[in-house]
Amino acid sequence: MPPNLRCAARWSRNKRVAIDVLIITDALFQHQDGLQCHPDVLLWQQQLAGRRCSWYECAAKNPLAWYSALTECAPAALLGEAASSSIPVGTRQIWVASPYHAQLMRDAVHVLPEGQLTWTADDAVRLCKVLNPLLAEEQMHLLHVGAALMLTCNKVLDAYPPAFASIAGHLLPAHHHDGEDGGRLDRLLSELQMLLFQHPSIERHERQESDINGIWLWGAAEWPQRDELAPRHIPVATRNPFLQAIVDGRSARLMISDSARLDELLQSGSDLPATLVLAGDGYAAVMKKSWLPGWGKLGWQPKSVKAEPALLSMLQSQA
Repeated sequence: MPPNLRCAARWSRNKRVAIDVLIITDALFQHQDGLQCHPDVLLWQQQLAGRRCSWYECAAKNPLAWYSALTECAPAALLGEAASSSIPVGTRQIWVASPYHAQLMRDAVHVLPEGQLTWTADDAVRLCKVLNPLLAEEQMHLLHVGAALMLTCNKVLDAYPPAFASIAGHLLPAHHHDGEDGGRLDRLLSELQMLLFQHPSIERHERQESDINGIWLWGAAEWPQRDELAPRHIPVATRNPFLQAIVDGRSARLMISDSARLDELLQSGSDLPATLVLAGDGYAAVMKKSWLPGWGKLGWQPKSVKAEPALLSMLQSQA
């Protein structure tokens, strides 16, 4: 078992490891009646009641993007540091490459939420073997870092796709990406989709797991990184495969999870950490235990919303 999982397991069994902060990356979502809390989070609603709640603006972030924001380092640069010895000579740019399963709707393509996609290091190795022959023609190379995937480029792409958190659980964009190379990136991603359609994973089918229909490139960084951009590392307990590739969970005071994997980190009856961050769809609700009673019933209407930098600063001081 990786160190970060041992940390989470020890905490949930006997609480010897003190987790102070839990960030749930997709706990909130917009519904026809307004902002709602994810059903998997509401299983813990008895422990949510009575907490004092503060609201913040918060852009969509998956677990890797949250760690990136807290360490002030680009997502791809975090993977690059973990796999620096494997990055080909001549690389000038690196990207996070997130695999996804897509569901075709009547007039759009819906992407399965990241937490619902089973993904392992073996899956990452296989995907590299399938896609690298085509990518080599573009002077690109797909690397696996544990279960995480990173794309290296010998030429810098001037393209600006949205972060994967704004895609997972939502619709694929129906327009070209911004930047001079936005069209080129669209064509490349389409070619990779076709190649994956032609080479489905027999192993995933045997395990009755969703097909991988494409990869999403995001979180780009220049390479090599300048020394002054080296990240500040924070111990984190998590079950997210991409974040697991770069963090150490020993002595972790911070836990980051999406809603679907929350139950793997926490056991029924466990006490939730003192600080909960329920994020999603543009907001984050910070819920803290307090000796002062909370007022009114549990609600999800943002009030007195503060800017995101204040949220990140507060969490950095606690991590």
